[in-house]
Amino acid sequence: MTRRTRAAVLFGLVALALAFRLFLALHWPNDEPDDSRVYTLLARNLLSWGAYSVSLAPPMVPTYVRVPGYPLFIAGVYRLFGVGNDTAVRVLQVAVETAACWVVGCLAFALAPRRWPEPIRWRVRAAALGLAAVCPFTAIYVTTVLTEALAVALGATLAWLAARALEADTPAPADGPHATPAPMTPSSGRWWWLAAGLAGGALTIVRPEGGLVTAGAGVALVAGFVLPQRSGGAAWLPRLRRVIASGAMLSLGFLAFEGPWVARNAAVFGVFQPTAPSNVAMPEDFFTFGYNHWLRTWVNEPRWVQPFEFDQDRVRFSVDRLPPWAFDSPEERRLVTELFALYNDGAPGAVRPRDPETPAGFTPEIDRRFETLAGERAHRHPVRHYLLLPMERLFWLWVGPHAQYYPFDGDLFPLASLDREMNQHIWLPLFTVLTLLWTLAGAAGVVRLSADRTARMGLLLVALIVVPRLVLLASIENPEPRYMVELFPFLSALGGIALGGPRSAAAAGARGTQEA
Repeated sequence: MTRRTRAAVLFGLVALALAFRLFLALHWPNDEPDDSRVYTLLARNLLSWGAYSVSLAPPMVPTYVRVPGYPLFIAGVYRLFGVGNDTAVRVLQVAVETAACWVVGCLAFALAPRRWPEPIRWRVRAAALGLAAVCPFTAIYVTTVLTEALAVALGATLAWLAARALEADTPAPADGPHATPAPMTPSSGRWWWLAAGLAGGALTIVRPEGGLVTAGAGVALVAGFVLPQRSGGAAWLPRLRRVIASGAMLSLGFLAFEGPWVARNAAVFGVFQPTAPSNVAMPEDFFTFGYNHWLRTWVNEPRWVQPFEFDQDRVRFSVDRLPPWAFDSPEERRLVTELFALYNDGAPGAVRPRDPETPAGFTPEIDRRFETLAGERAHRHPVRHYLLLPMERLFWLWVGPHAQYYPFDGDLFPLASLDREMNQHIWLPLFTVLTLLWTLAGAAGVVRLSADRTARMGLLLVALIVVPRLVLLASIENPEPRYMVELFPFLSALGGIALGGPRSAAAAGARGTQEA
């Protein structure tokens, strides 16, 4: 296959990614998520008042409940195309997400063993780009005014840049089994690490957990110093100097984006607040920490999040809607019934809401009692609380249909409840199968890379990025499937390695011309 043909194939895949996402953005725009209203309000206040605030009217009270990256992106689009022009926001997200598909192909190329011939590594890139182009799980987020499209692109970019940095810091493979690897140059990889830090900083001010991704890249950098097979024969002191210099470049890039946000919060609020708070609330706001901790003792899948957390203070709670495992005894059920009654109707003599369907709401006393109950449940069953429930949450987060924001969104189980008018009985099983296929492709890529000694550093990088995020998602009480979407680019990249890799050991061992 000629270079011109290869370029045509890659261009066709990018065009496919663009057309797919443009169709979704224009035909199924979605304004429903509450987070969208917060982001657009922040953007409007930035343009109208020059204030980073969620206030609806003056005075504009400053806030740090959201990191500023995405509101700044929206504000920039509004400035160019008109305030409230969310169609322009979606179209720009289409461009960003399409570029992310290309980056996924580049990531797969960087992760593939360098001893693979150039035609095979090109095939890996094309396969990964194709998987990313048609991935319905990431594509749908161009229809929303949410951070996911930017986060997917920046996360994949950070991983690719870090993989390139590790590749630059790795001595080239020797031509023979007894040959000496080529030594590294003193400046190998440093500029790649700077670029990775910039991507990590940008990601962290778009999604607060982006710092975990950057930290994973940093650990991979240190691992490159520790692992002796990557030294290229260099003494430990020059290698230590090199890793310190590269780490400084990574940190410098990260702070270029994160530093102004930290400085602003320190100047305005007098606090060290590098990201948004996990409870998305200011210190003076009342937040139900105790109730949320109690949710964490029994919530095991996404279907419980909306009715018992996101609908808090909007709907009345009923004990009858809770699953059996939310209680350890009849006495505990009676206690929760009492607390729900106080939440619904207030204490005796309290002022009731005018609307009988509106709950009275939580009070510090109710929240304190839920905190006590949560602590007792965790103490009685530590294995369930710290191991089994997180594993269940992770399982249901992973195997769900991931059809959020599609018109046929819903839960696959129970099957009898599927809405046939929306064709859920067709689409939700199909999306579940697609989730399984992407997972199997990614797992096959892991197996292929783990079998090649020269590619294990890239595999370690991916693990250091993916595993901490999985642990974080398993530990929270609101396991939303959309939090998993940032992992699908890695499945596409690994799947490209599995699908495009060599068919035989002989082909894998052949040396070819490396692609620039």
